[in-house]
Amino acid sequence: MLKFLHIENIAVIEQSDIEFKSGFNVLTGETGAGKSIVIDAINAVLGERTSKDLIRSGRDSALVSAVFGQIDTYTLKILSKYGITPDEDGNIVISRKLSLSGKGYIKINNMPFTAGVLK
Repeated sequence: MLKFLHIENIAVIEQSDIEFKSGFNVLTGETGAGKSIVIDAINAVLGERTSKDLIRSGRDSALVSAVFGQIDTYTLKILSKYGITPDEDGNIVISRKLSLSGKGYIKINNMPFTAGVLK
C-alpha cells in the first residue's frame, strides 16, 4: 500500500508531501489543480518511462519518493530475489531522481537499482 508520496519539481509542483491512509483515498480538485501530475509522479516512482518534460521549468532535476507498507508475501518474495527487504517498520522506500542531463537514479531502500528492476 502506498503510504506516503514526496514530490519535488514535477511540472507545476515545486514540493508536495501526500500521506495516504488505509482505505479509499480520493484526489480531487479543479481542472489544472495537478491531479494528473500526482499520478505521473506515482508512475515515475513505479518505473514507468518518463519524459524530461516532467521536470519543472527552470529546474535541472526532479525527485519523487514513495513509502510502501503492508507488503504482501508474493511481493516480498520477488523483492528478496534482488536483496530488498523492508525496513524495521515493514516499509519499502523508492526514490527516483529525474535529470535534464539524463543522469537520474533509482534507489530502493537507499540502494541503487535500474528501471528494469524497479518495473
